[in-house]
Amino acid sequence: MKRRTLLKGLAAGAGLSLGMKATYLRAQSGPLKIGVSYALSGVGAPVGTQFMKGTEIAAMQVNRDGGLLGRQIELVVRDDKYNSAESVAVARELAGAGINLLIGGSQTVTALGLAPLAPELNAVVIIAGAAGMPVTHELFNRNIFRTVANNYTQYSSFGRSLIETHPEVKTWISIAPDGDFGRDSALFFGNAVKKYAPGKDATVLDTIFTQGTATDFRTQINALMSSKAEGLYVGIAGAAQISFFQQARGVGLYDKFKVIGEVGNGEVTGKAMGRNTYPNLWSISYWNNDLEPFKSNPLSQQLYKDYVESTGNKFPPALVMAGQRSAMALFEGVRKAKSSETDAVIAAMEDLTFQTPGGPCSFRKEDHQLIATSYYSQMGPSDKDPFYKIMQMAQIDSSQMMEPAAPGVKFDIKDLPQ
Repeated sequence: MKRRTLLKGLAAGAGLSLGMKATYLRAQSGPLKIGVSYALSGVGAPVGTQFMKGTEIAAMQVNRDGGLLGRQIELVVRDDKYNSAESVAVARELAGAGINLLIGGSQTVTALGLAPLAPELNAVVIIAGAAGMPVTHELFNRNIFRTVANNYTQYSSFGRSLIETHPEVKTWISIAPDGDFGRDSALFFGNAVKKYAPGKDATVLDTIFTQGTATDFRTQINALMSSKAEGLYVGIAGAAQISFFQQARGVGLYDKFKVIGEVGNGEVTGKAMGRNTYPNLWSISYWNNDLEPFKSNPLSQQLYKDYVESTGNKFPPALVMAGQRSAMALFEGVRKAKSSETDAVIAAMEDLTFQTPGGPCSFRKEDHQLIATSYYSQMGPSDKDPFYKIMQMAQIDSSQMMEPAAPGVKFDIKDLPQ
């Protein structure tokens, strides 16, 4: 090689190196970009938008305190449209823009597309709301962290909570959508009722199945009315659940059952039913600022204050806390790692304990499943705006109700000790 050519090559290499270094320095000194992909439109929007608000508040809180690693957080938000293919597309777009820290998967349908992609994108991905078992089983990889309880933990804990608060109810039944989620949640709920009933003296009748998007429940309601059950689990979600309660109330189902647990609609059903809310309705919940243990938690009080100031709404949905907690998990991982590089953040989060409005949280190292307290709220009608009220919260330590870690292995309840 001629000397002139060599010098030109060295100069070009040095220029390229300096250019990359300059770009790197600009990136290190600019805002820390976090990709966010939730369902902000379509049928998943009622959930995704609440997660989004919580995540926005988390970023605002950290920025107000000086940011992360001396940099302000900038959320780069995309709508996954409650669609698995769309969640993959937006994750690739965000990674293509150089973003390696992602929060998404507000529902299982989008998480199933997002989770397997994380290693290829060399990204840390927070699965914020998906409870489907595959995420921490056959789809597990070290790049993903789940910040909600999975279906087994959630609905086993729910069944345990209801039988422990209502030991006088001896016979239970479920109505659930005829799909994987509906069958699993009713099965986990019913098994826990039988296991934790005093003296194991409880009967769980066969589940009544329906379509998740059904609008007419007359046949199923007649079957429930004809059963001997006194306790009911409703696995139908969203608008379908509201239709169910509207139709059930009209034929006297409220008088038949002593207690009803529902899948997690929570305040959505309360707002829709108002004064006609079933008087002993229990829901999977995340947060209620007016009740303990949240009432005496300064982080809960701050979240409520920030939510009211940013929205003008004095009645925050419980899912806002789940969105805030998901973002804080990632932010605290970056803070502990003292780096935003993927491998460093993963290592830090595997050994991370962080404080939330719902108490301390950590991750199980083997499968990156969140360990936290699970909360359940009792709701009923009220004469005051918003015409429903949360009367009390029950709680169960999720670490007592988790299946053994089995990353890479499909979950089968038959493998668990009964």
